[in-house]
Amino acid sequence: VDQLAKIITDPIGKHLQGFVIMLIFSTAFYIVFAKMREQVCTTICPYGRLQGVMLDKNSLAVYYDFVRGEPRGKKSRKKTLVEPSIQKPLGDCIDCKLCVQVCPTGIDIRDGIQLECVNCTACMDACDEVMQKINRPQGLIRMDSYNGIVERKHKFINPRSIAYSVVLLGLIILEGFLFVSRADVEVLLLRTPGVMYQESDDGMISNLYNYQLINKTSKEMRLEFVVKDQNKAILDFVGQKPRTLKNAETEGAVFIRIPKKELQGRKTKLVIDVYSDGKLIDQANTTFVGPFN
Repeated sequence: VDQLAKIITDPIGKHLQGFVIMLIFSTAFYIVFAKMREQVCTTICPYGRLQGVMLDKNSLAVYYDFVRGEPRGKKSRKKTLVEPSIQKPLGDCIDCKLCVQVCPTGIDIRDGIQLECVNCTACMDACDEVMQKINRPQGLIRMDSYNGIVERKHKFINPRSIAYSVVLLGLIILEGFLFVSRADVEVLLLRTPGVMYQESDDGMISNLYNYQLINKTSKEMRLEFVVKDQNKAILDFVGQKPRTLKNAETEGAVFIRIPKKELQGRKTKLVIDVYSDGKLIDQANTTFVGPFN
């Protein structure tokens, strides 16, 4: 939040790249909502195609009750007319076409489930108003399933819904575990590319490393690096010692020096313990390069 306020109050020239990106996204969204509109839903958006794959006869969706609504025709409030051609009482649908007029993608929900439907339920509201005016029960267009309309059976708990629920629950548990178990500070330590090891007269081998500290908390920390299982290792930081800023990334460089006789060969694996106030908060794995023995 602090960084966002700073970006907003700073001159545009300090954040020109981000400003240009925001202009591009704003223009794209303006074109989508002001110009393209339903073409996005019918042509570009993949949601309808995905929805069609996942639906079955027990899935909830916006449905027109064709059992109750057909055949369509005009009727008065006092009596129900009869369709002359088929001599059958008219259904509750008076064919006012309001459901088509309010649909943002221009489809007729009475033709059945279609990939352009975004389940906005605008047709449901329009139809309910008409049913109220002609003294008929609301819900001619409603959230229901195909079997709920044809067989008047509502089976919402089925193998598919159970499987989806199990997967969703597993993802929630995994996300919760990752969130709870994450470290307050993440440390990345890598050898500086293009820089070879150095050997001093006292038999010490040194490698140069770049480190990156990602602080996920709202407090600053002073850190201590310790090379695990290498009691004679020496760390010389370039500039100030590692320190994190709240909710920010910091970078630096450090020389790690190890006696030549302590090395295991051409490459030695190192584990760097990172402490804050005497508490181990993270570990970084890297490789130390030295001469052939």
